Order: sequence, then structure tokens, then C-alpha cells
Amino acid sequence: MTADAISLPRTGISAALVRYSGTALLVSSWISAAIFGLYILAFYIGAIPRDAMSGWNHTLPGLYEPRTPMATLAIGGHFLAGAILLMLGPVQFIRAIRSRVPAVHRWLGRLYVLSAGVAGVAGLSFIVMKGTVGGPVMSVGFGLYGALVALSALQTYRYGLARNQVVHSAWATRLFALVIGSWLYRLEYGFWVLTTGGLGSTNSFSGWFDHVMAFFFYLPNLAIAEMVIRSNGRTGSALRYATAVTLALATGLVVLGSYFFITRYWWPGIVAAT
Repeated sequence: MTADAISLPRTGISAALVRYSGTALLVSSWISAAIFGLYILAFYIGAIPRDAMSGWNHTLPGLYEPRTPMATLAIGGHFLAGAILLMLGPVQFIRAIRSRVPAVHRWLGRLYVLSAGVAGVAGLSFIVMKGTVGGPVMSVGFGLYGALVALSALQTYRYGLARNQVVHSAWATRLFALVIGSWLYRLEYGFWVLTTGGLGSTNSFSGWFDHVMAFFFYLPNLAIAEMVIRSNGRTGSALRYATAVTLALATGLVVLGSYFFITRYWWPGIVAAT
């Protein structure tokens, strides 16, 4: 994976710091998110042929209820599309693929955008049909997330089709930042439980921390994405240094959280399901 993986600035010390820290975050996120994607396929999708979908409710109560088959179909589509997104996303930022085999980039991009659209619309459909276990606040937070994913997918495809590379790249960066939200949701909850014992969180996801997390798992991602996008063309600016520090801190948190979840939950879950 090249250093300009997310269309990062290329000149100056501050640009180099942004480039390297951005690449480190992208690589560490990809490894972790890909393993989480495999976990989704093994645990959620793998439960369908085993008729063990009641296990879905261990993570969020009410995901599977036999009396609501259309909602089950919607959330199943959301899980499958999400797994594809988590494992495929960073491939689209590899410069060697974009420049040497552009056809691969275009076709994988179409699959990525389609999967993002399916994930967003399917998630919204589930919320409309059943709501969420956390009530109105979670429904609004998750509904906004689904709408932003669908919008970013549409804009990424639209500007890619128009060959507007700058705007296409910006929307692709936003889409990637949103897509990893489902993975970060687990990591952030894990950090919170480890450090506070679950302060402000309840089994019904109606505590004050649960309400914060209904929005926090994706809005900060978008803020970081905007920092990366807007740091282009500002050589030596304070924004670039701030972006580099933010990306480096995020990388450290991702590595630490990923190690915990991969060793204790995701990989054992993959092994048990297979």
C-alpha cells in the first residue's frame, strides 16, 4: 500500500507526517476490520444455514425474531454487505491498483458502492420496520448513519462516473470513514467497558453513554476524514500537524483495541463458528 493511500498531501515535512500516519492508520484499520468482517460472515451469516440466528441477539437484543422475516432479511443483508465493505474498502485506496489496473479499481469500486448502498438502505429498512433496542435516540443515530452511508456511496459513484477525481476521492474517503463505524462501535464499547466497567451503559442500550455512542461511532470518523481532505494543499499548515497527531493517536488506539478484540472475541468466534 502506497503512502498516498487516501489522496494525502505529498510535499513538506508536515505532508510526510500526514502521509505516514494516514497510511499506518489505514493499514492497521484494514487488518482489524477485515478480521471483524470475517467474524461477521462466520457468526452472523454462518448462523443462517445452521438455523442459529437467535445468537444474533447476544450482541443487540431484538435483531432476530421469527415473527418479522422481512426485518430479518433486511438486517441479514446489512450484515453481508457490511462484511464485504470492511474487507474490500482499503483496496480502493491502493495507488498501484488504481494506476496499473484501473479496470479492477472500477469494478471493485462498483461492488463497494453497491454494498454500501445495500448496507445503508437495509439498515434503514430494519429501523423503520422494528426500531432499535435503544429506543428513539438510537434509532435516530443509527438512521442518520445509514442515510450518510447511502449518500456517500451515491456521491462517490456519481463523481467517479463524471471522472472528477478530486471530489470522487473526497467522497470515497468519507464513505470509508463511515463504513468502519460498525467496527469502531465494538472497539469503542470495549474500551469503555475496560476502563469504566460500563458506566452509563445498560442492557437495553438506554443509558447516557449508549445515547452518546448512537452518534459517536461515526461522527468523529467524519471529522477526521474532513481533516485529511482539507489538509491537502496547505504546506506547513497547523492543520497538517494536527491531522498527523490525530491520525497517530487513532492508530495507537486501533492497534490496542484490535489486539484485545481479535485475541479474545473475533478470532475465537471465527474458529468456533467454523
